[in-house]
Amino acid sequence: MPSRAKKILSPIPVIPNGEQNVADVIKQSQSIFSSSNQDDIRSLCEQLINLLIISSSTDPPNTSLRKCVVKGFSNLPENQYDNVLDQCTKHLQEFFNQQGKERRTDYVSMLNYLVENFPFGLACVLKMKDTISAQLITVGEEIWSDVQSTNVPHHRFTLFQQLQYYLKVVVFLLPKFHDELERDNIISQLVHQMLNDENTVTLEIRLTCSLVWHLLKDNEQLLPNAKLDRMKQVTSVELSRLALYFGLVKTTMTNDLCDIHFFTQLLDEILAFKTRDATITVGISKALETYSEALTCSWTNLDTSSLENIVKQLLTFSWDHFSYNVETVRHCSANIYSNMFKITMNHSDLRQIIIDSQLTLLKQLPWQKDGCSLAYHTLLEYISVSDILQWNPKLPESCLMAMNDRGLASEASYLYYVLCHKHYEEEKLKDQWKQIWLKPVVHALDTSTPLHRFLIAEYILPKILKGHPEYLQDLKEITVNPRTLIVCTRIGRTLGLCPNIFSTFSLIEQNLIRQGITSEDEHICLDCLFILCENPKTTEYIIDIEFDLIKYFLQMNVDNGSTSFRNQAISLLKKHFIRLKDSWLFCARQKLKNIDQDFANLTERYRTYLKWLINWCCSHLYLEGSYCQRHLSILILHWLIHLHGNEGIQTVCRKYFKSILFQEKIKRFFYSL
Repeated sequence: MPSRAKKILSPIPVIPNGEQNVADVIKQSQSIFSSSNQDDIRSLCEQLINLLIISSSTDPPNTSLRKCVVKGFSNLPENQYDNVLDQCTKHLQEFFNQQGKERRTDYVSMLNYLVENFPFGLACVLKMKDTISAQLITVGEEIWSDVQSTNVPHHRFTLFQQLQYYLKVVVFLLPKFHDELERDNIISQLVHQMLNDENTVTLEIRLTCSLVWHLLKDNEQLLPNAKLDRMKQVTSVELSRLALYFGLVKTTMTNDLCDIHFFTQLLDEILAFKTRDATITVGISKALETYSEALTCSWTNLDTSSLENIVKQLLTFSWDHFSYNVETVRHCSANIYSNMFKITMNHSDLRQIIIDSQLTLLKQLPWQKDGCSLAYHTLLEYISVSDILQWNPKLPESCLMAMNDRGLASEASYLYYVLCHKHYEEEKLKDQWKQIWLKPVVHALDTSTPLHRFLIAEYILPKILKGHPEYLQDLKEITVNPRTLIVCTRIGRTLGLCPNIFSTFSLIEQNLIRQGITSEDEHICLDCLFILCENPKTTEYIIDIEFDLIKYFLQMNVDNGSTSFRNQAISLLKKHFIRLKDSWLFCARQKLKNIDQDFANLTERYRTYLKWLINWCCSHLYLEGSYCQRHLSILILHWLIHLHGNEGIQTVCRKYFKSILFQEKIKRFFYSL
């Protein structure tokens, strides 16, 4: 029977219907589970278990319903488990007994959810360990048999997902079900077959298989060195041998392990697998990442010289693979590097040795080299920015120069900001901090190339001003360049740092905006419009200076032939029109409350401005006008109608075009004479 039909025909327990009823059941759980009424407690537990079964009867499983069940059972006291366990496991056993080959994914999914997500679920599984162990063995045999019998890629991929999920559950349950799961040695045989398969099994499955092998009862009782010797005899497949080292590290390296020779031998044997094969390199990096994580807990058992040797080997591996062409290897290398710093920074004899060696290395390398940025960020957790600048005083300049490259802009700006922010916290002389971090940014905005200025303005400047908004006003003292002041004001406007741009203590003056509007640089021209149109407070009244400058912008840029420029201008003007509407409505509401007495004056100013804007747009719609004039005018009229309605616009346009037609008739009359 097909899987979907089997799900439809399988019996569904009766539970409350509807999301609201389910929510009510969950809400009642706290009061019912805290009461002494055993019948109510058992009844509610049955309802919750039935909800869990319902959640596993859909394709895919209903995760939100499962979370509701976990939340409900979280209120059940542990001393009540014995009273309700029998009834709940009865329902679960019925569910598990119905599972066939077609629904083994649901079986494993349900089992995994029970053992991982809430204690009561694990208690239910332990109660049914005989049934579950027998079924797990059967499911494992079925999946492995299907893997061996198919060559269809997408089918095999699905089976590998099921097998990985299955092995994950076995790893969790094996220490608790040793006798039951190892009955007849079927699990052990399956693991040996997977590890000895040369071509079919993926690296991820081999890694999980190795954990199962190390957790088998016969292997788990061995001493580390004896286990190391035995696992070398399990398989001759290189990838599986490497996976067994991963499992050995995962299951053996604990705080109790004090064998120094074993630590160094294990590392040497893992590194001996080095090869150009990408899959084996991924396996090595995963094994070493696990080794470094285990070492963070057990390094106190090592002497200084052995630990130093291990740390240097792992740091060397990280630097060698920071630029590897597989993302997993790069990610593991970064984790290994960070773990080594966690260890050595807590070791009084090794701390300064590792810091000096890394700073010496970084001084010889450009920060753009793979791994250098990570090294700087890691060092910043343990040493001051002043120490880094003593070793590499050109680092801020190097970060700024890297902003010429779009590909490096994000990483360079983040490193620059982190260094800048931490140095601000360390440095007591703020003038010196400005000299190192703020003035170079302003100087680049004053003198550099358009691309460099643009990337600095988009990436570095917002980060600095967001972290230190008080320095926005100081920029006016550092530079008098109109272009730089306009850019800084635009960034400040974006961050909401300068809402009143034309106040007494404003960063920018009206004349500077007029200069920017006529600038040959389109970015500066649009920045000026941005300053005029962008305002985080849309109910703030628009003053006459803003109206005048927007009129000036339209008149000076109506003939701009760039479609991109016109579209960006329209998107900014939309914000201006929205503010126009919102501020007038706010004033009207204030008028109704008898708070604002300036309603008539504001309405007249807004009406005069809108009338001018409509007339201006209509005047550029005649056929002899350029395409860009007509395009910009039509877009403005479109958004005015969309946001404010067409009644007033229709009246003005009709009068305007009537006068145009009258003039045309007069001209034709005189021409006919």
